[in-house]
Amino acid sequence: MISATYTWAQFIPEFTLVGLATVILMADCFLPKIPKSFYAIFGAVGAIATAFCMGGDAELSRFRVLAVIATALAVLLAYDYRKVTREAISGSESEEGTSELYALPLIACAGICALTQAKDIIMLFVSLEVVTLSSYVLAGYFRRNQGSIEAGVKYLILGAMSTGLLVFGAAWYYGMSGTFMLDSSVVYKVLYHADYSLRIGFMMSMALLLAGAFFKTGTAPMHIWIPDVYQGAPTPVSAFLAVASKTAGFAVLCMLLAPFVGNQLVSIVECFVILTAITLIIGNLGAIGQTNAKRLLGYSSIAQAGFIMVFLINDVGEAAQAQVANYLTAYLLATMAAFYAIAMVRTQRGHEEISAFRALGKTNPVLAFLITVCFASLAGVPLTYGFIVKFDSFCALINAYGIAELNCWFTTLLFIMILGATVGFYYYFKVIREMYWEKQQPEDKPLNVPMVTAGVMTACVILIVALGTWPLLTGNL
Repeated sequence: MISATYTWAQFIPEFTLVGLATVILMADCFLPKIPKSFYAIFGAVGAIATAFCMGGDAELSRFRVLAVIATALAVLLAYDYRKVTREAISGSESEEGTSELYALPLIACAGICALTQAKDIIMLFVSLEVVTLSSYVLAGYFRRNQGSIEAGVKYLILGAMSTGLLVFGAAWYYGMSGTFMLDSSVVYKVLYHADYSLRIGFMMSMALLLAGAFFKTGTAPMHIWIPDVYQGAPTPVSAFLAVASKTAGFAVLCMLLAPFVGNQLVSIVECFVILTAITLIIGNLGAIGQTNAKRLLGYSSIAQAGFIMVFLINDVGEAAQAQVANYLTAYLLATMAAFYAIAMVRTQRGHEEISAFRALGKTNPVLAFLITVCFASLAGVPLTYGFIVKFDSFCALINAYGIAELNCWFTTLLFIMILGATVGFYYYFKVIREMYWEKQQPEDKPLNVPMVTAGVMTACVILIVALGTWPLLTGNL
């Protein structure tokens, strides 16, 4: 069989998401009196409802749910961000031209959900391109903002390169195996029963496919686009790319590596150890000197990808996929709340520099506490969910020491992980220091916290603390 077969019924959630986006676009055309901000509420509620209809493979289904929740929160963030959106698009109070910001994430999310059900490279590629093409438009959505235009162009150019790698890898995969199916029997047949030239060609195809997936996860050397795009794109789009798009990337990685269960090669482990180490070094060292909060979260995203990659070094089965999903859940809760805080500060204090958080501990003590918990979770402070998943990452690497000839490699990576986690405390706590230790200036007025932002941030912090303390209370750490 060259490719897999699918049923219409299994894509009902994806059709629902596209249907929601279509309703928003049609209503924008034919019902102009409806406030555009209503579409954000409509899209977010519809997406959350769709999340309860997800089925399929247990762990990959969890990736789908995470992507849908992240998309819903990103669309909801656009509701509180609409003042900046109006200024960036029309330069006035008019909401014309803003409805696509609520519809396109839903279409991209449909692509993410579809790719988690892919059984062959054709479906994988088509679904991933739905995500990528929508993201191109979203990144450059603020046409009156030079930073957004620059982000869109950079994302387009580098994204086109990753697409080329995927297409080239798919062609090589078919040429070496005679099928587009992602199946362990195909891997076993080529690696152990084909001649040397086919084995080399097959590994080349996998390298190209994985490089395309690394673009989405933010793994080195495909990480270059992240800081610039996160900084220049609208904040709701940055939040979507940081969580939903990264979730899609790791879903693709798990699917590409799953056929190697039982066929794992030392050469693949070596490559993953090297890439993970480079990703951790670039992400953590790059974040140290950042003064822009969104750019800081961009480098943070690269560093977090390094910690997630550890789970896939020596095990790509269901247990590893579950650990990746757990880490992404913690990352979603903390990162989404952080972007909500950045959007609120940008709306009311006019910029996204870390200095915009100055003296929030005095002007908005409750808000400052919520932000503190979010960044503490990203850093891996105990009693937060971020600590639990980062601890699991260290345990996963220690458990991989069974490959005796790579013990030196694992020891080096473990040292880099410890160093990266330590450095993370410094740059994450830059925001916390700004809120509590910097002197309040006359222009530092208390922030008016919108209801949506307050609700989302409170819910995220409650889950961060609850999921972070539960394993300690039950003794299941």
